[in-house]
Amino acid sequence: MHEDRSAVELAWLAGLLEGEGSFMPGPPSNPRMPIICLAMNDEDVMARVGRMLGRKVLPVKRRSERWQQSYQLRVQGAKAVSWMTLLRPLMGSRRQAQIDRALACYDPRPVALLNDDTASAALQALQSGDAVKAVAGRFGVSIWCIYDLRLGRTFKHLDRERVAARVAYQPP
Repeated sequence: MHEDRSAVELAWLAGLLEGEGSFMPGPPSNPRMPIICLAMNDEDVMARVGRMLGRKVLPVKRRSERWQQSYQLRVQGAKAVSWMTLLRPLMGSRRQAQIDRALACYDPRPVALLNDDTASAALQALQSGDAVKAVAGRFGVSIWCIYDLRLGRTFKHLDRERVAARVAYQPP
């Protein structure tokens, strides 16, 4: 991602973000994912930042025809954390405090909620007659995750013929 960046490019980016950027905790809908946000009118500068950060630059709808066109770029989650960590030493104290607040909220969730062992255990629990809701609660996943497991939409390589035969549909 940013291993090949020169010190000059990183300093340029830090200076730009110091003046024009924001480092924020995630929104209420996803509070554990910090965000770097940059908005400005200079399309060429925004395109350069977009290439550096690996993100698209989006035009912002003008509220008035008299206003200049502005552009926005956002980096969220693990990529934002990586960039914040890299840029923090180059920032002023106010931006460092923003970065610290944003990083404090970071709590990544694992991509796969079940692995082969836990999926097999969940299938065995279903086989023994446990309710879908109870199995979901035991493994910390949604009931839909367990339905998908039971129906073979996930972990297709695991044997579930006996489970499908014995367990009837149970609404949430």
